[in-house]
Amino acid sequence: MPFPTVSTAPPMARAQLLQALRERQFHPFLQPIVCAAGRWQGAEILMRWQHPQAGLQVPGVFIARLAEQGLLAAATRQMLQQLSMSWTGAGLALRQPFFLSFNACADQLRGDALVSQCEALLHTMQQASLRLMIEMPERGGDIAPAHCRRLFSQCEQADIAVALDDFGIGDARLHQLASGRISCLKLDRSFVAATPADSLYSRLIEKIVALAAVFNASVTAEGVETLAQWQWLRSIGVRRFQGYYFARPLAAADFLGQMVQRRLARKTCAVQRTRTSASKEGAASWRAGKR
Repeated sequence: MPFPTVSTAPPMARAQLLQALRERQFHPFLQPIVCAAGRWQGAEILMRWQHPQAGLQVPGVFIARLAEQGLLAAATRQMLQQLSMSWTGAGLALRQPFFLSFNACADQLRGDALVSQCEALLHTMQQASLRLMIEMPERGGDIAPAHCRRLFSQCEQADIAVALDDFGIGDARLHQLASGRISCLKLDRSFVAATPADSLYSRLIEKIVALAAVFNASVTAEGVETLAQWQWLRSIGVRRFQGYYFARPLAAADFLGQMVQRRLARKTCAVQRTRTSASKEGAASWRAGKR
């Protein structure tokens, strides 16, 4: 059941934010990331604040304030811990590779504990087919090139993917592309919204897709809202998509419930295909015997 949304912004003095952390009010929502065929390949973990009086708050209301108070890293850890408990409680056993991505804040990126925390999270979730992807923001996430190289090396050794989020809309930090293995460039929704009608934006996206290919990285298009956008992006080589056209962000319980339903549906389809194939083979053998 989705949390109710109320538009009233809550008070955000440091004391209120610390209380929200103590009461575990920061919750994970997940938005599916689909492949070119429309199948769920992964999801982005998005933070929501379930305030007891003001209702459900989206990140634009509170993220900057958490960052100002130096509390965003703690809220992110809390969100990931809650997801881990929900995932474990759902009893979901993955049969195919699946990835979860999340936005790491500047304090996490500049610190030394991010990769070990990701490893601990994966260990707790106990899913061999599950991978984590750290999304580095282009705005406000600048780190020194030497530290960037060290972080990327740690991620590669731990088999944790790195994505550059909001690519192209902040201060271009192109040294990140040369610092180590980049798995994904995420196209900002403002670029996607302009396509395919705006020829200049369309040409720019084509160049970003080509740049990603140079570094053996995939491209995820955020904010896909129409069939026309999806079809055009597929035609130029984008292979991952995220947006309201496919699904809105879902509370963790709802997302995991849909994952279970999709798995059961795939199993049912596989059984039906097997039965249909066996029936056709039996009919063919009967006709051959009659001849």
